[in-house]
Amino acid sequence: MPCITTILFDLGNTLLWFDFKPVFTRLLSMSKGDPERITSAVNARYDDFAAGRMTPAEWHEFIQRTCGISMPWEEFSRLWADIFWEHREMFALARETRPRYRQYLLSNTDAIHFPWCCERFALEEVLDGYILSYELGAVKPQREIYERGLAKFGLNPEECVFIDDLEANLEGARAVGIHTVRCVSIEQVRRDLRELGVG
Repeated sequence: MPCITTILFDLGNTLLWFDFKPVFTRLLSMSKGDPERITSAVNARYDDFAAGRMTPAEWHEFIQRTCGISMPWEEFSRLWADIFWEHREMFALARETRPRYRQYLLSNTDAIHFPWCCERFALEEVLDGYILSYELGAVKPQREIYERGLAKFGLNPEECVFIDDLEANLEGARAVGIHTVRCVSIEQVRRDLRELGVG
């Protein structure tokens, strides 16, 4: 059995639930463009924003240009960010494990979403630090984000377990030696952690 000292949590659909549908519903309702083309263009470009290759202002301009709309920054930034709510069972788990393990966020996120989440959710109560795609210039499942995140906090991959809802991201973590648990249900997460000796 591995000796786990560190738990890495994903953000969206792990510590927090999220739903992008209201964002696209609002944007598409304002646009005269083709919905499929707009949705595809935004999804295709998002990794550039999440990897820090676009500033919030550039992302705002891209969205307006792609949709053919004009939306003030304040309205857009709130629309883009206000998509999260707490996953209470996962937060409870993180609070339980907090006294015994080092805990970090490992997330594909952006410079609008993450500050919003920090202001509204008690992330600092359950986490020691943050491994963020837009700060490290790489996104999951790219190998670089795991390696840079481990180096940032001096972590040994064999002593880490990463909890994420997407199998591709877990495969990326396993490729650098990190143990993984897929977040499907809280019962399953707790069971899989116990099998790794985490409790």
